[in-house]
Amino acid sequence: MLRWLLIVALAIIAVIFLWRPAAAWWYLDAGNLAYMRGDRVTAAAYFVQGLRFEPDWRALLEDHGRAVLDDEPGVALADFKRADCGEPCTAEAGDAQSRLGHFDEAVNDYLASRAVERVGATVDRLAGEARFDDAIALERALASRLGTGMLAQADVASADFVIGGLDDRAAKATRDAAKTSAYRADAIRSFKHASQLAPFNEGYLLSLGFAESSWGDKRAARSAFQKVLDLHPHQSDAERGLAQLGVRNDDSN
Repeated sequence: MLRWLLIVALAIIAVIFLWRPAAAWWYLDAGNLAYMRGDRVTAAAYFVQGLRFEPDWRALLEDHGRAVLDDEPGVALADFKRADCGEPCTAEAGDAQSRLGHFDEAVNDYLASRAVERVGATVDRLAGEARFDDAIALERALASRLGTGMLAQADVASADFVIGGLDDRAAKATRDAAKTSAYRADAIRSFKHASQLAPFNEGYLLSLGFAESSWGDKRAARSAFQKVLDLHPHQSDAERGLAQLGVRNDDSN
């Protein structure tokens, strides 16, 4: 009899002390299942219920932040900071900062979490939403923090090349003549800087050549195409670029 009383007492104690964590765990699991199905609204509601039982559970805070990231980035940012789960939460805080338009802070978070590749994904998302100015601002924020060493310069060149491409896309998307002109001028500057930092990169030189040919200095375009041909004789795109300028390859020296 005493044994059964002890078992019952232990069970009651377990219920008293463990029912809240058990409930929180159930909502965490249910929320993650909803999130995996793509139902972020239901997932967020489950995570909120779980946080009522365990307000400081890091897993619930982080998962709730992910669920509301697109619709409530400010709430998500607060969740990631409270969760304080190290590099994953810092990278996710960068995602929230980028959605809030805080691009310098976003890059700081991405660099701190060693998740620089997320910049590219975020830039692609912003460009896909036709938010070209925001995409350019984020890429510029990254370029400004990459340093001056040899390896860093290669990354800066890559960032400038991306910026030039974004300017080109922005120019094609706008109907404002002044903005079109500004985007094109910036694209040429970006492609030129990328080519200066990486003078043997064929892609950068070709992009500069075609940008100069279409909107800028024909002589600069000819020079860019010739540099490609100096590196790779008879490169078809460079020869096409020269042909569009009315210059034959063998006469372009």
